[in-house]
Amino acid sequence: MENYKKWIIVLIAVVAGGLVIANFITRQSGVPEQAARQAPEQTSMPPVAPGPMVEQDLNKVVPLEELGVDTENPKELALLGDKYFEGSRFNQAIEIYKKVLELDPRDIDTFNDLGLAYQYVNRPDLAIDILQKGVKVGPSNQRIWLSLGFVYMSTGNNAEAKTALKKAAELGPQTDIGQEAMRMLGLIK
Repeated sequence: MENYKKWIIVLIAVVAGGLVIANFITRQSGVPEQAARQAPEQTSMPPVAPGPMVEQDLNKVVPLEELGVDTENPKELALLGDKYFEGSRFNQAIEIYKKVLELDPRDIDTFNDLGLAYQYVNRPDLAIDILQKGVKVGPSNQRIWLSLGFVYMSTGNNAEAKTALKKAAELGPQTDIGQEAMRMLGLIK
């Protein structure tokens, strides 16, 4: 009877191991297929070694020339900057956004994104400076007013935050951005 129990345990271990291996093989075989479906004209981040995020240096900045993109195309650069931003690689995004603004100094979305990237690397002084410049270029852009209010609010400058958030709300009280501005205004004491 005891011999029977040992064989059951061995059988369960073998089946479990087989399932783990089958799952691993199935996942690995899908990767090249997914990569092949990606359109060649899409901008993508350079490959990153597999492993947990803690192994990656999120502060590392790769020179633009090494990123494999057209460094004279502001739209392509902005899309790449957005990908780095979304991946929390804010320092790399900052370098890309700065280049975009050199090429297209009227790109309000990039002013907004650059300001937020500076905020997320704990440089609210630079964030405010960039967002204020963006407000001057596009005073009717609701999102940049919201971002400016957010940064002011995070620095404790509630008077300036109220001014920026009120402006964001006035520009479109029924929009999602206007609603968020009003919600944030309610948080300021």
